[in-house]
Amino acid sequence: MPYNNSLSNKNDLHVHTNKSDGTKTPQAVLMESEELGLKRISITDHESVDAYYEIKKYRKLFSGIIIPGIELKTMCQGREIELLGYGISVSKMKRSLSTLYKSKEEINISYLTAILKVLREQNIILPENIESLYTDFLIQPAKFVSSILFSDTKNLEKNTNTLFSDKIEHTNKESLYRGWLTNPKSRFYVEFSAYPSYIDTINLIRSCVGKVFIPHIFQYGDYSKSILYELLETGEIDGIECYYPTFTHEHTMYLLDTCSSRNLLVSGGSDYHGANKKNQLGRGLNNNLYIPEDKVQTWTSSISQV
Repeated sequence: MPYNNSLSNKNDLHVHTNKSDGTKTPQAVLMESEELGLKRISITDHESVDAYYEIKKYRKLFSGIIIPGIELKTMCQGREIELLGYGISVSKMKRSLSTLYKSKEEINISYLTAILKVLREQNIILPENIESLYTDFLIQPAKFVSSILFSDTKNLEKNTNTLFSDKIEHTNKESLYRGWLTNPKSRFYVEFSAYPSYIDTINLIRSCVGKVFIPHIFQYGDYSKSILYELLETGEIDGIECYYPTFTHEHTMYLLDTCSSRNLLVSGGSDYHGANKKNQLGRGLNNNLYIPEDKVQTWTSSISQV
């Protein structure tokens, strides 16, 4: 069975620290991983490998295996998606990132401006000083706007009604980001191309001797399978994240079957962000994360480790 008691789970290959949009330091993540008895982890910060330079100082805090990783935002079918790179050369990725990616601060300020423009044009009520409130550039602009939008009790009903007057099938009705801002069929769609094409992102991971994995594919709602198969048709995908906290049993089995039929590698992870997300390190949501050892042992043993 793909899901089991996560208390016996020993693997978590999708973890974030405060070097991107998580809240825990790399040191704290290592300590927590050791306390949980994890055997294998990968820190996959967004567009950053800075955590690995700090890990060097605290490596002895974790007795298990650390797979060098990264999560990179990219574009596919007009949507912002993400790809994971495992077994990368950290030093080469550090040097190469700036060739494709702008600084996090520059990207986020530009994206915030684009989001606010679209929302205001569509009659969403937002504080006039909202731009000046955005001071923590590690927080994603969409998450920042969403937190303000849905905590504004005075205008909440009107704003919610305005959003849902968008008569389309929303990819995620619980998320401003997935449901509206990155949904090309929505009138709240924000056309923003700060990120490279998936071909360029795949080439970047490859140039850093990494393996390319597709994470949390079912986060893209109705577009999920279309995106999945477009990526697979490149012939450049090494594996798929089949075990993920929000996946149903059917999702996991579908992806495992896909990996089996295409001879792809299998991965899984919590997508842990500390206090920024409910997902728990090594445990997922409500103890639903279990990544069988036999799914990851062989391929993780054959790539670089920290």
